[in-house]
Amino acid sequence: MWAHSKNRFGVRHRIEDHLRGTAELARLFASPFGLGELAWWTGLVHDGGKCWQVWQDKLLLVEPTNGRVGLDHKSFGVQLARRHELLPVEFAVAGHHGGLTNQGQVDGLFGEDAAAEKRLRSGPWADAEKRLRVALPEMFSQVPALPVEFEQSAERLTREFLLRFLFSCLVDADVLDTKAHVEGGQPRVGSDLDAVVLLDRFLARRADFLRQRKPGAMDSHRQRLFAAAMAAAAREPGIFRLTAPTGTAKTIAAAGFALKHAASHGKRRVIVAVPFITITEQNAAVYRDLLDPDDPDAERVVLEHHSHVEVSGTDSTSERHSWRRLASENWDAPFVVTTTVQLFESLFGRTQSRMRKLHRIADSVLVLDEVQALPHHLLPQVADALRILTQRFGVTVVLSSATQPAVQALGPLKTLEVYEILPDPESFFAECQRVQYDWRLDPKPALVDMVKEAVTHQQALMVVNTVRDARTAFLHAREVASSETTVLHLSTGMCPAHRKQVLEDVRSLLKDDKPLILVSTSLVEAGVDLDFPVAFRAIGPPESLAQVAGRCNREGKLGPRGGRVVIFDPVDGRLPPSYPTQIEVAYTYFGPGIDPEDQAKLSDYFAELYGTLGIEDRGRAAGVIEANRKRWDFVAVADGPLEAMGRTARNRKLAFRMIDDDTVPVVVRYDDGRGGADVIDRCLRDLRGAHPDMRMLRDLQPYIVNLRRTTARQAHIAPTLIPVIGDLCEWQGEYDDGYGTVLEGDGKDYLW
Repeated sequence: MWAHSKNRFGVRHRIEDHLRGTAELARLFASPFGLGELAWWTGLVHDGGKCWQVWQDKLLLVEPTNGRVGLDHKSFGVQLARRHELLPVEFAVAGHHGGLTNQGQVDGLFGEDAAAEKRLRSGPWADAEKRLRVALPEMFSQVPALPVEFEQSAERLTREFLLRFLFSCLVDADVLDTKAHVEGGQPRVGSDLDAVVLLDRFLARRADFLRQRKPGAMDSHRQRLFAAAMAAAAREPGIFRLTAPTGTAKTIAAAGFALKHAASHGKRRVIVAVPFITITEQNAAVYRDLLDPDDPDAERVVLEHHSHVEVSGTDSTSERHSWRRLASENWDAPFVVTTTVQLFESLFGRTQSRMRKLHRIADSVLVLDEVQALPHHLLPQVADALRILTQRFGVTVVLSSATQPAVQALGPLKTLEVYEILPDPESFFAECQRVQYDWRLDPKPALVDMVKEAVTHQQALMVVNTVRDARTAFLHAREVASSETTVLHLSTGMCPAHRKQVLEDVRSLLKDDKPLILVSTSLVEAGVDLDFPVAFRAIGPPESLAQVAGRCNREGKLGPRGGRVVIFDPVDGRLPPSYPTQIEVAYTYFGPGIDPEDQAKLSDYFAELYGTLGIEDRGRAAGVIEANRKRWDFVAVADGPLEAMGRTARNRKLAFRMIDDDTVPVVVRYDDGRGGADVIDRCLRDLRGAHPDMRMLRDLQPYIVNLRRTTARQAHIAPTLIPVIGDLCEWQGEYDDGYGTVLEGDGKDYLW
């Protein structure tokens, strides 16, 4: 009996080998959180229906064309699990191809009760069972008991996460065992974190770096923060807050804490999640320098995983290319740098591709960097995930930010102690103060007047709230700036490769003290390592104002309060939809004389904001998601509940979606001078071919801009979008080398 047809070596995959191989891998993956035996049996039964003779005959029939068998095989394992009252196994096996669903869809695999019983006793599954009792007798003699945590009396939200992690173990084991057959090798299972070795390497390289650099005004503050992080790492696992000003090397301090804590408590990996891809790339580069081995042939330590990673052409050897590609599928790496979108949409997702990596989170150190950028309406569910991860899955969480959201005030975390890594952060902020704020709120100035003021400075940063405002300010700055001044622009109207090039140019100009004006949307705020002497910021939430201050006098070269941050409320400025409420609440706490970095005021502001927004109220997204989690309706959690009874449309605003805008990915032809044009041509040609290689999508990511779907449908935009594959389109309109995609409209064209 066969599980899969011939591989390229002419060898078929025996069903016994596949089921036992998957079972052993699943047990290995689930053992750290105590579900090893249940995961083993789940792997053992998941493809049992393939032993049905009709399925076997069809496999051999389609083998010459590498076609699909197209016959049900998963409901055998589902029905066998139901016979033994193992409900979590029913869900996991039912979803191992199409994704986790809900009770109704699992029940739908059975048909009418009488038909289901007949199928088990005398139909195709009776045929399969007869064969399996001979080939895999342990499937019937070693049925595990249902863990007590899955009993109805157990806490329902923790039960739901246990099922998610069980499913993750199954699908990862299934894919790895199948891929090993296809490639004619052994399943790839990497090594866990050797925290002791990596901590020594990290400390030695950090010391070398500090010896080689010029002393700076912020050095003593950074050392104090690092020392506090290393001291706190000895504490018992739990939830920690790393609250410190921008520019005090929180990236390094968080890594030091994570590695020492992992070494002290035997954690299996470190996962760092950040909100923006620009920070992911920046932080991953820092961590690679500190942690990756010197030997180019040795396996890498740091995995950078997000949608814009260029897999081809970035590594010097095919071995490294293969390691990154394979490790990114399931986070099988000691040190992972990813985005909060990847992390939380995997935790609350339902598909195999998203959820394969989940089991890797267990027994890890999880650093959430720039945590203030998490979407407010999902914070109660984010907090609940952190509660469960720390209480049940052995995860230590670090919340890192200069503007900490008050997540500990939300229901799920109210009873848990959250430890401050740096004692008395308020005094530390006072010691590190590098800017003074200049408020321009009344009368409201015009945007162009603020641009005229900005260009009088040798180097200045201007941050506004929308793509259209950024484009307006950028074009005006180019008109009024001197010929010696370089005017640059950053926004999501530009593809990632373009933004990356601009950031490289900005850093070079800043280093050489050349005249520079940078106009940007808020994407430049959190974590991007820039240092301007003066910054202009259109009015926004206090956390955004404070983050812009972190790009001003960042290194303290201008002395205490030597930097200047101008906060202005442009009479002709635009605001993202969420900003008016945040700004209205902020006016109660901040303004002339009260800086947006005031920690006590920030805590009060966030608590009032959550109440004003009603994020924990009945009927809001977080509450609806929680209710659907409790009933194990994974489709409703990930895609939203049904709009109404009898309808198939789903309300996506009530789904767990980190980015709730409906967008269309568009390939733009940006010439980065690094072979980008050839990559674009090759990928588009392949994707339009008869047998597209979907891996080309990853290579295209640096050249993709996301347009709002409503914008893409506009009469003057739609003709410029040429379909490629799925939702992906090619942009045939103009792409400006300064500000990116050229659109007409009201400014709500892109994601902010």
